[in-house]
Amino acid sequence: MANQTLDSQQTVVESDVLTCAVHPNIETSLRCNKCGRLMCNRCAVRTPVGYRCRECVRGQRKAFFNAQPADPIIQGAVSLPLAAIAAGLMGLVPGFGFFGLLIAFWAGSAAGALIADIAYRLVSKRRGEYSWLIVAACIAIGGTVGTMITGFSLTGVLFTAMAVSTAIGRLRLGR
Repeated sequence: MANQTLDSQQTVVESDVLTCAVHPNIETSLRCNKCGRLMCNRCAVRTPVGYRCRECVRGQRKAFFNAQPADPIIQGAVSLPLAAIAAGLMGLVPGFGFFGLLIAFWAGSAAGALIADIAYRLVSKRRGEYSWLIVAACIAIGGTVGTMITGFSLTGVLFTAMAVSTAIGRLRLGR
């Protein structure tokens, strides 16, 4: 800050106004803890170590995801038929009321975890930002087809829902 004295003994304070690097009309004093860039509350991303700008966070995420362009195709091509076969086999198990729903619950969770692991290992354990979404969609489509082939039932729907949710948990949340 610089102070200037006028003739009539009045002090005028000139201050350096800091503005966001992305939004120049917003005043701020918040800086990225990695690169030191000025940012406003809308640009700040909260991380466990402090606030970072979106560019630093994006660069950090790109280092984490290392999938190749063919990986989603491979994962989808594997998870779709596996889910259809698993849901078809579940449809062959006779429903015993509540016991059938329990079987569908546990078998769906196991099938989803197995399909997610197979899809993950087939691409040499490379991570894609949206690989979880590809695998989950293919399991949902394959499970629906498998359930429809053997006859629509509540156990087939529960099986497919559990397989999808387990695969999302395995692939999205990490290992």
